[in-house]
Amino acid sequence: MTDCMDMVQDQNGSQLLRILVVDDTDSMRILVKEFFRRNKDVLIGEAEDEEGAFLQMKEFSPDVVLMDISLAGISGVDVTRQIKSSFPGVRVYLFSAYNADEYNNIKMESVCDGFIQKTNLKSELQQMIKTELGHKNNVPDNG
Repeated sequence: MTDCMDMVQDQNGSQLLRILVVDDTDSMRILVKEFFRRNKDVLIGEAEDEEGAFLQMKEFSPDVVLMDISLAGISGVDVTRQIKSSFPGVRVYLFSAYNADEYNNIKMESVCDGFIQKTNLKSELQQMIKTELGHKNNVPDNG
């Protein structure tokens, strides 16, 4: 049986990129959602904690998770490990206000797919969208 979310397409028939934003700060989730709402190729889900993230993983079936590195009560790195273990096809980007140089080992340690600095949020999110839309729509031509 096909999940109805897998069928979501834009008017041109391209599949939309589903992004789940996980951050315990309301203002950051709002900022990220507003940025993505400007892009007609993207659908947004959100969660503020580990429990909400796993609920959204099941219900929203995101292609990409944007995970705050430091959630209330738990490390976003730990949640990323759990998500990658339970949903191996999903791509996870950690994001933080801290310098990426301080977290060079996180990519290998947590098996995340990228790191986004909140201080460069707009440009890094634009690059992530470009990368992920290319990844999602890189399907062999059947025609």
